[in-house]
Order: sequence, then C-alpha cells, then structure tokens
Amino acid sequence: MSLRSIVIALATLLSPAAARAQVTLPGAFQLTRYWIAHETVQADDRRAARLLDPQGHTLTWCTSRFADALTMEGTGRSWDGRLFNWSSRRGGHACFVEVDPTLYPFGIGVTGFALVPYRSLAVDPRFVPIGSTVELPELIGMPLPDGSTHDGCFVAVDRGGAINGHHLDLFLPSPAAHRDLQRMGWLPHAVHVVLDSPHCDSARRYAIHPLPHEPRVVPRL
Repeated sequence: MSLRSIVIALATLLSPAAARAQVTLPGAFQLTRYWIAHETVQADDRRAARLLDPQGHTLTWCTSRFADALTMEGTGRSWDGRLFNWSSRRGGHACFVEVDPTLYPFGIGVTGFALVPYRSLAVDPRFVPIGSTVELPELIGMPLPDGSTHDGCFVAVDRGGAINGHHLDLFLPSPAAHRDLQRMGWLPHAVHVVLDSPHCDSARRYAIHPLPHEPRVVPRL
C-alpha cells in the first residue's frame, strides 16, 4: 500500500462521519411524550404554590395545578408568559430557573441544549448518547403544523427521571399537539431506533446549543 493510500485510509477512519457510524439498536423502545405545561386559572384552583430557585428564593407564586404540571413536564409557561425550567432538588423540593425566551423559547434540555418541538428526545444516555441523531422509522410521514411531513429524524438532547432503558420521550409544544397526533394515530407505543443514520445528518441542526457554556441548570436526574 502506498503512503498516499495509507493517509487516505487513516483520514477516513478518523473522520467525524466514521466516528458517527450508523447503529441500529436491538429491540423496540417505548415512546412517551412530554410538553410545555401552561398555567391557566380555573374556578377550582384554590391553592397557591411557590416556585423556588436552587438557592431557595421565590421565583413566583402560581397555582398548585401548574406547579405539579411543571414538575412533571420540566418546562412550563406561567399565565403572564414567563418560562420556567426544572433545575434541581433542594431539601426534597423541586427547584426551577426562569428561562431567557430569546435563547430558549421552548426550554432547556441537558448540557445547555435547547428543546425543539417535534425534534427533541429525552433519552437514557446509557443507551442513546446525548447529542446523537435518532431515526424513528415509524414516525416518517408524521404530519407537522406547517403542512410538511416528518422525516423521522430527531436529536437526543434531554433526559428525565422516568426515562430508563429502552424508553424515549418525544417533546411536543402542548397537550393539544399531543391529542392531535394521537387522534391521527401517529404516536405508537413502541418504535425502533437507528442512531446517527446518514439519512438524519441534516437533523443535527436541531441540536441547538445557544450558549458557549452550559446555563446554570442542573440536568433532571
């Protein structure tokens, strides 16, 4: 083998594309959904709750219904338009941060990634590495709000306490979006996973990291 051939072979082996070789994971993965919680005041909301930051300071007062939904979903928008994101636990209580909507209009995943509706997945990093693209063949053709159809490509940018093993959580903008897709039969209970498929190279643009550093948010564990 010539020196030129050796150099080309080494360059190919060390290229990013080679490092991200496609992997089809065995078995099926459970698919669940999560979304942005929205605070609405209802007649039977008689209890108020306090949202705390990691230092124990009060971020805002809200309905207890919204506090529960925010804790469950991880991201929520209050009645006055403020966006809050799960941060950590302090003394057994959930703590949150207020999110800059110009940088993170839909909330924050892990390691500073921005959440993108219809594209972000919460994963168990032991099975699906954070930052990887994920092809879900069962969702190819799923209708999107702009009238286009989904290419089946997603990015792994979040995780959650209930996401363990062969389990993926798809981020949607609202419960209404979830109901629409469910009514149309586009939310199967189980899907198959292909990591870093060449078909999904363009989906890397959805792995958005707005800041050069991680914002002061502790990943949901």
